[in-house]
Amino acid sequence: MIKKGEAIFQTRGRLLQELGERLVAKADVALMELIKNSYDADASFCEVIYDGESVIIKDDGQGMNEEEFLSKWMYIATPSKQRELISRRFRRNVTGSKGIGRFAVRYLGKKLRLETISNYPGEKVTTQLSVDFDWMKLDEAKHINEIKIPYEIVDVDSDVKPGTKLVITDLHNANEIVFDKQMRTDLLSIIDPYSGLDNDRFTREGKSDSDPGFTILLPESDVSSDENLAKSVLDNSLLRLTINLAGQKAIIAIVSKNGRCLLEHTIGFENYIQNGLFADIRYLPRRAGVFKGAEVDGRQIWSWLRDNGGVGIVDHGFRIRPYGYPDNDWLNLGLDTGYNRRHWRSKIMEELYPMSPDAISNPRSNPMLYLPSFHQLIGAVYVESTKQPDDITPAMDREGFISNQAFKQLVDLIRTGLEMLAYADHTEQRRMEAEAAKKAAESMRKDFQEAIKYVNKIPSLSEGDRQQVVKHFQRLTHELKDVQDYQKTATSRMEMVALLGILAGFLTHEMRRLIHDLDSAIKVLSKLSGKHGLKDEIASIIRTREEIAGQIQFASTYISNVQAPYTKNVPLNAKQQIKRVVDRYEYFAENRNVDIQIDVDPKLMTPAIPVALYGGIILNLYSNALKAISGGQGSDSSPKIVIKAWNDSVFHLVEVADTGVGIPESLRDRIWDPLFTTTSGGTNNPLGSGMGLGLSLVRKLISEVGGRIRLVDPPPGYNTCFKVQFQKVKE
Repeated sequence: MIKKGEAIFQTRGRLLQELGERLVAKADVALMELIKNSYDADASFCEVIYDGESVIIKDDGQGMNEEEFLSKWMYIATPSKQRELISRRFRRNVTGSKGIGRFAVRYLGKKLRLETISNYPGEKVTTQLSVDFDWMKLDEAKHINEIKIPYEIVDVDSDVKPGTKLVITDLHNANEIVFDKQMRTDLLSIIDPYSGLDNDRFTREGKSDSDPGFTILLPESDVSSDENLAKSVLDNSLLRLTINLAGQKAIIAIVSKNGRCLLEHTIGFENYIQNGLFADIRYLPRRAGVFKGAEVDGRQIWSWLRDNGGVGIVDHGFRIRPYGYPDNDWLNLGLDTGYNRRHWRSKIMEELYPMSPDAISNPRSNPMLYLPSFHQLIGAVYVESTKQPDDITPAMDREGFISNQAFKQLVDLIRTGLEMLAYADHTEQRRMEAEAAKKAAESMRKDFQEAIKYVNKIPSLSEGDRQQVVKHFQRLTHELKDVQDYQKTATSRMEMVALLGILAGFLTHEMRRLIHDLDSAIKVLSKLSGKHGLKDEIASIIRTREEIAGQIQFASTYISNVQAPYTKNVPLNAKQQIKRVVDRYEYFAENRNVDIQIDVDPKLMTPAIPVALYGGIILNLYSNALKAISGGQGSDSSPKIVIKAWNDSVFHLVEVADTGVGIPESLRDRIWDPLFTTTSGGTNNPLGSGMGLGLSLVRKLISEVGGRIRLVDPPPGYNTCFKVQFQKVKE
């Protein structure tokens, strides 16, 4: 070994250039950093003055004494703000984090004069500290720690108010620093974003009652008309989306213009955003009547939205670039609307509202095609980043956040909310279309009736002509009613047909077994061709064929009942209907030694309801019980299913109880959600995995005939029990 030693990092004066000119890419971002410093210093105002040759930024904050100037202002990447998370006077959440924001002045100009007045508690005098920085000379320094910057401190009158003034001269690009309407708008969008939106708990005011607030004074420019437009946008938005993430759950709600809640979900998950978030997003689709009654011309509002629309992020009360600015598609709205994406991007939406292949391919049925575009939204996501490494963390260049797990969760949650908004909007449009069609039909029927009255009063018509015209109008009235009744019946029947999805599970499973049995039989028959001993194999094939044929016959009967053009609702023999379902799938119970009990009076009659509806409900509950019994661990060693039905003075009641795995308390509310299932299939499950449609459809269909279904306490010895009640018709 020749030598051992110790090395230290060294840097030249040009490091300050890197921190200032290279990290900041826009004049408004540089100004924002300096304005935020005023906010952190407990200023009540910050004024920006521009005369074409210099930029002056002054405030009435606490200022800096000599100790603070040396230990904070002159300390690159000072850790002081990591210790002082709350400002001294007004207890504001400090916005800075790296101690390099002050070098943003380098992006604006080559020279800086700092004047700061302080009168800290415990100090006997009020002092002014002044210092000049010539950044170009500082760049020439060989080592940054060798730079000597002279400063002076003088006493000032005690009645002089504290504050800080920055005078930036020898501007790099005076043409960029033009305080026209656009610059003012850009700054206001950062400093005072979305004043009409709800920021919930994420206020910029400090925790002290004495905080007077924070005002920014900018060079004047006429923006009053824009402010009026912004108010009109918020007042006339068609839908409002709010997302409140706190702790380990998020509440997503969508409310219409008239205050009606269209959708609300509470979603639980592991949250990486320490202080949570709150989003207030307004939706303004380009549709006729959206701005009906607005004080401002709708064409002006659309133009304003084109320039200002989007969803921004506000951190500690200040908007963060580039989110929500033109040409920034952080939520993939432009990408997906431009390419007419038809699948949900959010996993939460895939779980809550999965789309069938038919819905995906049919534009009218696909809610993803209602996803808002960038220019149909105005909104903000409010957050408070912390100094924790796993939390939302601003990037060093003040352009956005680091793409860690917390930020990815923020993006996914906001995207989920917007997809939920698209779903709610799609559903609401279909509802409004149905109402409009109904009103139009009712209006047409009234017109026909008025026409009949008018025809009867025309004296010039002969009696024969009058009767013929009236007859035509009456026929049109009846035909119109038939069309309405057909549409209503067709919708209900389509939902009943959906119950056949359960039957499809049986058929799919049994078809596989049939093919397997046939293949096995063929192999055996091939080996034993011309010999004895084929009786059992042939019998097995015949038995399997009969089972499948029976299922097909049952399905055909079920479908024919649904499709019958003039099916009447008639009372049914309850035991016969229940026994038909149980008998048809008897071998499932026999193969698994399930004891099936039917506790029903042979003479018991149901109310007048469709055959397919009653049979479909029994089939669904019975198959659910079989799945629970065949579901694996937790099911009873002596499995039983009991089906009871009876009438009381008001209702026809049906109970289906089983000794299966049961339903955990945490899932008792979720079992009614569309496409939510607790079964996972497997070789021991006669139905394969559940589709999650059965119970939601059952509840909907039962409610349409005035009934109700509940999960009730099971009888002794059973783990699950569903109870159905149908309203009896009064005689």
